[in-house]
Amino acid sequence: PDRRAYSLLLHVYSTHLGLPAAGLSVLHWMSGLGVRPSAVDYADLIFSFCRAGQLPDALQLLDEMRELGYPLPPHVYSPILQAHCDAADIPAAEALIAFMRASGGRSGCNPDVVIYNIYIHGLCRVGDFHAVQRVINDSVWNWWVPDAVTYSTYVAGLCRAGYIEDAFRQLDIMVAKGLQLTVVGLNILLDYAAKDVDMWVAKEVMERCEELGFEVDVVTYNTVMEHFSKKMQWLIALRLFTDLLKKPITPDVQTYNILISSLCRAGKFELAKFVFSCNGFVADTVTCNILIHQFYGAGKEGELGFLFSDVDAGKITPDTITYNTLVDCLFRSGRRTEAANLVRHIDGGYPAEPVAHLAFWLVRSGNVREALSLFDDMLVKGVALDAMVFANVIKAFCRKGPGECTDMTQLCSVLDRMLGIG
Repeated sequence: PDRRAYSLLLHVYSTHLGLPAAGLSVLHWMSGLGVRPSAVDYADLIFSFCRAGQLPDALQLLDEMRELGYPLPPHVYSPILQAHCDAADIPAAEALIAFMRASGGRSGCNPDVVIYNIYIHGLCRVGDFHAVQRVINDSVWNWWVPDAVTYSTYVAGLCRAGYIEDAFRQLDIMVAKGLQLTVVGLNILLDYAAKDVDMWVAKEVMERCEELGFEVDVVTYNTVMEHFSKKMQWLIALRLFTDLLKKPITPDVQTYNILISSLCRAGKFELAKFVFSCNGFVADTVTCNILIHQFYGAGKEGELGFLFSDVDAGKITPDTITYNTLVDCLFRSGRRTEAANLVRHIDGGYPAEPVAHLAFWLVRSGNVREALSLFDDMLVKGVALDAMVFANVIKAFCRKGPGECTDMTQLCSVLDRMLGIG
């Protein structure tokens, strides 16, 4: 094998398989056969050891590269810096950058914008925004230029820390410099602005960003629509949806689910059914759960034929939440027998969460004997009773209170089942 073959094997172990120790053995193998590893081989291993959380091994390889006279460009240092920042070890990160600056003239490893962006992200994570501002202010002296990622990271960090007004000030600085927030940064800003300031402010920011030519994606619309939906502003959510359709942005299933949920909560069930039947929309399990919860809650379960036909046709696969929701809704509407039959006939037989929900409602409504019968039926069929089922039963007894538990033998029977007695 030649050096390229060894390097490929090392790369596969370290980068693709995440096995830095195996990659290191290849490096030793190469060296033992007189095949000199390349700087890329060392860089692959340093990245792999950092990703595996083995920073001392990465630092040892860095020292080895330095001793062998390899060039040390910034990208070799970046995973080590990232590891320091992930561990919130800001002094170590500062020391690494200082070392890069001190040796930059000799080895060409002056910190670049990528290095400083990693560092700023670490500072934001620990909430040291004064240091972030100082690093940006000193950029001209340190021969780097803050870019869109720099400010997007800063804005996102300020938002997460609750400094929304400061985030907007940084946005103004970005615009003045002709920079655009990254899509991720914009979505974080809108999300926190809607939560902590006002959802109308978030909508205005989105419109302003569109006017300025900022990139807006489907997540941006989903973020703002979600907040208006939670505030029962269904008409605004609908307008945002129609505005989205006019743009070269394709709504995803979450967009439709937000809109359907908003319409149902506003009592616009016919409009929700119309959105469900739109061409190009493929409903998922979340859609199913939203519709069941809202239609049953409004006493309109008889209108869900359009949904159950898709379930029966295999277009939508119910999940545990679907069955839990159905059990809750059937019991609240007084249809105990239907709820029990539903759980007994779920494919796969008695999944734990729906059984737990059913047991809670049976005990809560005074049908303890039926709950015990359910347990017996499960045991006969070889289905184990888990802690979740009994926890819900105990919760239901506690909700009833001592005044309603006139027959303590019922509670003792449940405890016996838990202990495997009788």
